[in-house]
Amino acid sequence: MNHKQQYNKLYQYGVADAFVGGLYKGTLPLKELKLKGDFGLGAPDMLDGELTMLDGKVYQTKATGKTVEPDDNFKTSMLFTTFFKADTVITIENPIGEKALWEQISKELKNKNAMYAIKITGKFDHIKTRAFPPVKNEPFPVISLIFDTQKFFEFSNTQGTLIGYHLPEYLNGINSKGFHFHFLSSDKTQGGHVLDFMAGNLKIEIAELRSFELNIPTDKDFQQFKFEPKDNEALKRVEQGK
Repeated sequence: MNHKQQYNKLYQYGVADAFVGGLYKGTLPLKELKLKGDFGLGAPDMLDGELTMLDGKVYQTKATGKTVEPDDNFKTSMLFTTFFKADTVITIENPIGEKALWEQISKELKNKNAMYAIKITGKFDHIKTRAFPPVKNEPFPVISLIFDTQKFFEFSNTQGTLIGYHLPEYLNGINSKGFHFHFLSSDKTQGGHVLDFMAGNLKIEIAELRSFELNIPTDKDFQQFKFEPKDNEALKRVEQGK
């Protein structure tokens, strides 16, 4: 299947409920995911920061604040991606904060039950991101028990891109509903999971995704994982960083 046929399709490896339940060990190399998309979000092996895919390259923002490009054999525990091709483009010149921008974008998302990939480029007067440090000892704790270990970063007057998605209610648990964004600066030195920002001169590109493919891990840990009733509060806290 060529890249053109992959447009408007969301591919995902891993399951969010299992991830927040402690399955942090990477089980799929990035080289395989790069065949499925060029724009995405994910988690590194052993929860060592945040993964961001832009223009076919994957970047890892670590808890040290350093952003690097891991090699193709580096593994992820969960990542979702698409070959990005916008069908809607809007611009916002005046400074706008996170909440107001999500409200503005929501007006452009005509189908509340659709999946959307969203790329936002511009100047960020201020942006706050986070990354989790590595976990080392098994059995790994559920993610709600390691919120206190998050590392937060604040960047000012930086050019960059927000890479993200807005997903519908019915995918919650498989993924996470609503908005989810990572940041990557233009020089690829700053990044992380987005918590807050003030930005301007924004170009917002939106792609409605029309199909979804889930690749289920086959490792022993996943096969033996016990799924409980959805912990929506844990997923919400992961997104909000608190």
